[in-house]
Parts: sequence; structure tokens; C-alpha cells
Amino acid sequence: MDYVYITNLMHGLFQKGYDDKFVIRCCKYAEKLMRKNLPVFFDEEHIYEVLRTRGISLEDSYHTFDLIHDNKVRTILAPSKKLKARQRWILDNILNNIKVSKYAHGFELNRSIKTHAQLHANHDFVICMDIKDFFPSISEEKVFTLFKQIGYTTRASQELTRLCCFKGALPQGAPTSPKIANIICKRMDREIQRFAKENGITYSRYADDLTFSSNSEMPQLIPEITAIVNKYDFSINTEKTQSFVCGEPKFITGLVVQNGTVRVPKRYKRELKKEIHYCQKFGVLIHLENSNATHFVNYREHLYGKAYYVHMIEPDIGEKFLDELDKISWPEYMV
Repeated sequence: MDYVYITNLMHGLFQKGYDDKFVIRCCKYAEKLMRKNLPVFFDEEHIYEVLRTRGISLEDSYHTFDLIHDNKVRTILAPSKKLKARQRWILDNILNNIKVSKYAHGFELNRSIKTHAQLHANHDFVICMDIKDFFPSISEEKVFTLFKQIGYTTRASQELTRLCCFKGALPQGAPTSPKIANIICKRMDREIQRFAKENGITYSRYADDLTFSSNSEMPQLIPEITAIVNKYDFSINTEKTQSFVCGEPKFITGLVVQNGTVRVPKRYKRELKKEIHYCQKFGVLIHLENSNATHFVNYREHLYGKAYYVHMIEPDIGEKFLDELDKISWPEYMV
């Protein structure tokens, strides 16, 4: 703990004329946060000073677009560069110091979409459930309660909540949202895990995707999990619930799980291979023109992102894709 900070805080408060009782309370508050390796904020003015957030209008700080992936349409609220930088600071200096359950695999260090799927790779039966409107279901009130429970004052918690929320809820697209969601879901994860353990079931969660597996059928699982999820103010999107039985491939968060292995779907790799082939054969610009995508400025990053995704799941195949991408003669404006 930084005792120099505490000493300077004490002297500064005494010089401003505060009484002993108030100074001791402030110092104890600061010590409590510092023991958790958290930055000290007393109120919104303190946050303004450190993060330079005064005058940032949240109404003008987001733009909206739809992202389609694995047949899911997600409305993304992307923060401005200024706001995103402040949210990233909050993530790095506050939220990443708070533990989440070990069953949360999304956006956590040393966990990934692959580790999530691998947990279920050797089980015969799998059930996948989807939480409807996951981020928007987490209210501003819950985020405020989170910062209060971490240890911040009411005024500091209100300002931190304001910076992390938009229109009364958690925005999908802010860098702080996945971690806040994982922290808030910690109790729900533990309750689901208790049920799973009692019934010989393996459980993990990747953001809004809940996955369960076992070597025997799980007839009571769906109503039991639905009840637990509802208890925490979420709801299950029943149309997206999927059940997989012994002997057939399982599709878990977009990955194919079969015979103890985790793979990227063949169609995904086939499409990437085809795009690389066309770029090498005709050149990038002609390929984009033939594809009616002449304004795809980030095309190079798009293809490399796909290749790195494959590399994360299947390193050998991903390495080949990356080698082939390196052979492409990229237009200068893309490099």
C-alpha cells in the first residue's frame, strides 16, 4: 500500500481545515480501496480531475450499428474514442482487479471461446441456451450497486456508472461491459454450477451463451436453468436453445465439437481459403471489384482477423492461412 499517498492525503485534508473525524474516515476509505489495488476516488469531481471527463456528453458519444454473427443480430453501441479511452482506463484499473467465477470464459484472461468449448468436448450430450438481450438486461441500477459493493462512495459510484452505461443499461460495444456483466453474473454462475454439480453436469458460460454437457441425458435441465436465470432478471431465448445427442457433432458458440476435438466449421475455412485464392490469382483490387466491395478499406485486417481466429482454434491450419496472406501483394493503402 502507498503510505506516502495516505500521509499526503492526511496533511492535505488537515491544511484545508477538516476535523480529525473526517480526515480519519477519508484515510480509512482510501486504505480500504488501496488494499484491493483499486484507485481512490472520493466523488465525481475527483473522477473529473483524474479521467478528464468533465463536459463529455454521453448522448453524443455513441454510434449504433448491427453486427450479424452465427445467425445472431447484435445491436452494437460503439463509444467515441474519448469515451472509449476512459472506459478502457476503468476496465484496466478497476474492473480487472475484481474476480469473476471460473465458469465465465468470455473476455477473461487465459479463457476463450476455445476453452469454453473444450470443457464439453468429451461428453455425449450437450445443451446450449442463450440469454436474451444480455447486456441491455443489465440495468444502470445494478452497475451502480456493483461499484458500491466494490467500495466506492455513492457519488463516485454514480459517476463511474454514468461513464459505463447508456440510456439506463449496459451498452454492448463498450470495453467495460463484458467485464461488468461477468462480475454481476458471478452469483448466478455459482447457483447454476451448484445445480450442475449436483446432477453430474459440466457448465460454462461465454457471455450470453450457457453450455451444459454430460454423459447422460439432462431432462430437467432446461426448466431448472430457466428458473435460475429468471431469478437474476434475465430471460432465456427459447428459440435458440439447442440439444445435441450422442454420436452427432455439437455446435458450441460457433465451433464444431466432435470426438473430443474442437474445430472451426469447414464452411468458415473454405470461404477464407477461397478469398485468399482469389486475392492471389486476380489481385486484391480486382477481387474486391468482382465482389462489389471496392470500398472495403479494412479488407486486409478483415482477412487476417479471420486467419488469427482459425489459428487460435486450430494452430496448424491457422498458420498456413497466415503464410498465404503474407504472400498477397496488398495495395499500399491497406498496408
